[in-house]
Amino acid sequence: MFERIIFNFPTNLGDTILSLPVLDKLKASYPQAKITAIVSPKTKEFLLRNNFIDDVVVFDKRWRIREKMRFCWDLKGKYDLIIDLKNSLLPFLLGIRRRTPFWRRSCKDVHIKDEYLSLVKKIVSQEPVIKRSSFLLTPEEEKKWYQENIPPSIFVGCSSRSAVKRYPYLKEVVFSLAEDYPLVIVGGNEDREFYKDILKIEGVIDLVGKTTMSEVFFLLENYAVLFLGVDSALLHLASYIDLPIVAIFGPTSFLRYGPWSTKSIVLRKEDLSCSPCGKSICPYNSDCMKIPPHQVVEAVRKLVSYEKS
Repeated sequence: MFERIIFNFPTNLGDTILSLPVLDKLKASYPQAKITAIVSPKTKEFLLRNNFIDDVVVFDKRWRIREKMRFCWDLKGKYDLIIDLKNSLLPFLLGIRRRTPFWRRSCKDVHIKDEYLSLVKKIVSQEPVIKRSSFLLTPEEEKKWYQENIPPSIFVGCSSRSAVKRYPYLKEVVFSLAEDYPLVIVGGNEDREFYKDILKIEGVIDLVGKTTMSEVFFLLENYAVLFLGVDSALLHLASYIDLPIVAIFGPTSFLRYGPWSTKSIVLRKEDLSCSPCGKSICPYNSDCMKIPPHQVVEAVRKLVSYEKS
């Protein structure tokens, strides 16, 4: 039915990953269609590697009006369906008649992934998706990681650009788990300060600032037995791969942003009335993130044992 689809992805990386199930539905419903992705500068390199996307065009919200109008002019009349997850005016500016709804109602108890999927339910098949998308590495990149000989490991991503979402007792957890399991720490260069003491623990594999997100996808898919993390793009990526997950949540809603893997455990302070608050600054010293280390260790051991059984 549709041959040329343009997909306006969310701006940030985390929400982009949360929208990947929509991409999978589109590809399953219209396997012959050519899919063009509208991406932000920060998600371009990641989505360029996606095997379900045929073309990528960058839209920068910092552009001047003239540049934005030229962008729309270049795309006008080329597509017969637009998936717009940003509630923008783009569908109207491009003159595309078949589009996702402009207005949508958000519900605090509905996961963002499911909210995105609800926007396309009248457009796509309701059959279960058999095959999800992947992020392709070059043969040289794959060879590099195969040569690292990383053992099946617990991958850890407990930092965040938002300081209130970081887990403060990670050192104690890693020290305990490192006695029994290989641990791989992942994150960006901006996370090195947070992880500096943890990376000194014997047996920990340091990949902080040493990978692209596409490489993290490859590593999680091939070497991870479990992911331990907080609300972040890495957590959403692990969910998309359907890894067992132990997630620590505080200021953000686990109902909206939590793991959607088949097997997951969410740890949070249920006795705090202020959590989740959705704020980036906490007047209470981020008490909601102070999950006792032994609870985190127990949750990890429980899921790892379940996987082995």
